Amino acid sequence: MEYYVSVGLVAIAAVLSCFIGLPMLKIIQLSGYKARGVVAWWKGSGYDVIIRYAALMLFGFISTIVFVGCFSTFEYVRYCAVALYDILAVVFIVSAGKSGSNSAKFTGRVIRLLIVDLIITLALGAGVAVACYYSAYCQTLVAALAMLSPFVALAANAMTAPFEKLNNKKYVKRARAKLKEKSPIVIGITGSYGKTTAKNILKAMLAQQYTVATTPSSFNTPMGVCKTVNNDLGDERYFIVEMGARYKGDIKELCGIAQPKYGIITAVGDMHIETLGSRAGVANVKYELGESLPQDGLLVLNGYNADCAALKDRNAACRVVSVGDQAAVGYENLKISGDGTTFDLIIDGQKYPVTVALLGAHIAELVCVCAALAAECGITAEQIVAATTALRPVEHRLQLIPSADPSVAVIDDAYNSNPVGAKNALDVLACFDGKKIIITPGFVELGSIEKECNIQLGGQIAEVCDYAYLIGTRAKDIKKGALAAGMNDGAICEFSSRDEAVEALKEISGEKAVLFENDLPDNIK
Repeated sequence: MEYYVSVGLVAIAAVLSCFIGLPMLKIIQLSGYKARGVVAWWKGSGYDVIIRYAALMLFGFISTIVFVGCFSTFEYVRYCAVALYDILAVVFIVSAGKSGSNSAKFTGRVIRLLIVDLIITLALGAGVAVACYYSAYCQTLVAALAMLSPFVALAANAMTAPFEKLNNKKYVKRARAKLKEKSPIVIGITGSYGKTTAKNILKAMLAQQYTVATTPSSFNTPMGVCKTVNNDLGDERYFIVEMGARYKGDIKELCGIAQPKYGIITAVGDMHIETLGSRAGVANVKYELGESLPQDGLLVLNGYNADCAALKDRNAACRVVSVGDQAAVGYENLKISGDGTTFDLIIDGQKYPVTVALLGAHIAELVCVCAALAAECGITAEQIVAATTALRPVEHRLQLIPSADPSVAVIDDAYNSNPVGAKNALDVLACFDGKKIIITPGFVELGSIEKECNIQLGGQIAEVCDYAYLIGTRAKDIKKGALAAGMNDGAICEFSSRDEAVEALKEISGEKAVLFENDLPDNIK
């Protein structure tokens, strides 16, 4: 009987270890199920998660060995010590839940991953249970299950990867077949920033004459595109696909699924330099879109972005146009305010005054690239202007949030995390009255230039803001730049979470404008 109780408690310990590892599954999910993304998160967080698991293991080890040593003559010591560890594990899980370490979204892939994780952990637990039967001191090995939890999750991910690859091919094959059947004209949009906004602008323009489908929200991965095609695509004339990339070949893979005829590159910037190596690496990946277009296709480049404009010099099978000065499409007389963006849109030498309810200097550039492609599709200049004027803000992208307090203006730019976008956001913030506050964790995934860019951000904040509320591990670099630019030390506050920063806003009285710049995903500290 004692043996079975001991085995049962070890099995419970193994299950608890799986629960301990649930936040680890979330990091794997957010990293695109790539081990290198998980390792980068460990490194970026100072190996905080490994330290916490090690602390639990050490505490469990010490508690167990002390218990066995003190009560070695006790009849039920073999399973009482394991029960002690189970209690410690429950406390750890509850504490992690209160600190915001939530689990992954339980998609089919995550459920399969969790099952394999549980099988591996139970197998390890079975070995511990057998050892515990021969020596009570072997119960200390149960604590090692906690330390092994993140590595078991990675092992489970590696074991399920071949199946998932085959499973994904099924969805890709179905999506390609449906695209061939429906035969929409596919337009791919990529770039370091502005993809989602450009997608919405282009949709509004094309909708003046045609039916248009788009990938929703930020569905810019292969499975996101397949899901949209398989579940939502109808008989629309045009299908606009947003294309994201963190690694070489990502855009090429997306083009292999969607087979776009037209393409837009909104910008080449510093986003994902950490995974792509350099600005040149970013440009190469974005240009995978141009390399994938057919001879009768068209690639539109944002000529106002120098690195993007330089892509025109590359050889492409399709026709390539660049908007900007001396081009068929461009803008001038740009003015930004808290109410929107005003400029003269130039199409084939004709000027069209435009006022857009979208905020930021980059909006004019995005309107231009979309206008150039819309014109290629037969949309008239008058229709382009009408669609542009009717545009509404994109959620979480320089979106002015209605506030119950008329003295408080809230600008939500949570989905932008790049130096150009942040500068645009600060320029918009400068247009508002009252005390100006920014809440930001800074920039991520910029590789070797990340520190420099965050210091530079601090200097830009000092020029505009009365208060800087900084979140997370990059706060020290932003603060360094702000102080060097003359910002008062008392106006700079550091917080461990966005919720803490929002709570602190209550201490600032009077009229104020608050900019939320970037909101880091959970796999970045």
